This record gives sequence, C-alpha cells and structure tokens, in this order.
Amino acid sequence: MKAVAFCLFLMLVLISNFNVESVSKNTVDCTGFKKLPSEEERVCTLEYMPICGSDGKTYSNRCHFCSSVKKSNDKIKFAHTGECGVKAPTPKHLLQMLFSPARR
Repeated sequence: MKAVAFCLFLMLVLISNFNVESVSKNTVDCTGFKKLPSEEERVCTLEYMPICGSDGKTYSNRCHFCSSVKKSNDKIKFAHTGECGVKAPTPKHLLQMLFSPARR
C-alpha cells in the first residue's frame, strides 16, 4: 500500500511540475520566422506539441503556429499550450480524482 501511495505521489509531483512549466510559458516566440511569399509553403516537422491560437484553431507545433501567424500578418495570437477546447487538469483536480472514494 505504501508503494502505491508513493508512486501516486511521485506521479502527482511530476504532473504538477509539467503543468507549472506549461502555464509559465504564456507566449510563443515567432521572431525567427519570416513571412513567405504566398506561393511558397513552409516545411515543418511532424512533431505534435499542440498550440491553441486566438483563432480557435489547434496548431500541431510551433512551426505550424508561427507560419499561420506570419500569414495572418500577426493577427493570430497565442492563446495557450495544448489543444483548443481541452482544459488541462490542475493538481487539485488530480488529487481529487486519485483520492476520492469510488462511486457506485
């Protein structure tokens, strides 16, 4: 039982650190991206690190997000990390899910 509690506690600490890091990063730096001519398409990697734009669209990574920002003449702004419409659980909610009694 102690081992299970320790593992759950460790998992909670790791998740909490991840949430703090993602919340503290409240912007995306697109200064290294220049606007391409309309006939050119930017080549981006396939990594999936979603970013939600102010247009309500989820961009698969920084490259796709910044490319769209430049195409929009900087009208699209950073909303938050992660997919649009998906709210990340807070440490408080994780504790409640882990330690609340099972409902039948």
